[in-house]
Amino acid sequence: MHPNPDTEAAEQMTTGIAATQRRVAEARTHGPLVWQRTGTVGTELVLRDGVAPGVVTGSIVVGGRQPYTSRWHADLDGNWRVRALTVTTEGSGWRRNLALSRTADGAWTCGVEESGTVDAPRAGIDDPSRLDRGAVLLLTDSPIFQTWALRALRLSPGEAAATTPAIRVRMPWLTVVAGESAFHRVSDNKLRVSGDGPAVSYDLDAEGIVTYQPGRLRIAH
Repeated sequence: MHPNPDTEAAEQMTTGIAATQRRVAEARTHGPLVWQRTGTVGTELVLRDGVAPGVVTGSIVVGGRQPYTSRWHADLDGNWRVRALTVTTEGSGWRRNLALSRTADGAWTCGVEESGTVDAPRAGIDDPSRLDRGAVLLLTDSPIFQTWALRALRLSPGEAAATTPAIRVRMPWLTVVAGESAFHRVSDNKLRVSGDGPAVSYDLDAEGIVTYQPGRLRIAH
């Protein structure tokens, strides 16, 4: 019996798709991560080794009405909590630097630098003592920080939502806001976060890495 060409072609296509998916999964596990913005022109590249503790770096380019570039360095402890974060953002005629870190006793310190003139909120926070010592740290529109929070809280699929103190660094102005966030791992591949505006849903892969946020971003690698 001669093989059916259509069947062979379908099998080859299925095999090729599976191989591509494996390569993408392997790249996510060991290599850099890239997200595309879907609400505006922009990308974020995160370099990582997939383990904690360690230092992870990210680079961001965003277009739209307020284009800017950014680079950040996050120092993680062994429980996937950010213990230090430095961020630089820069646009046309302005530049800002932020340094957040936890001291040995858990208290947060905050330092800022600003140059240029821009009509925007000030960087940092006026009183770092208002930042909770056990808070998770989130960088606006940087999805890897959601993944770290999920891991730090040790959320399991189907469990009740966990409410935790949160520190939000709002981009691009680097304003630091203290508050609370509720994290709910609805299923293996779905995370719901609320507490700073409307609730937001994220798609996750098997590692808990954010792969998609409707209207905002999607993973490209």
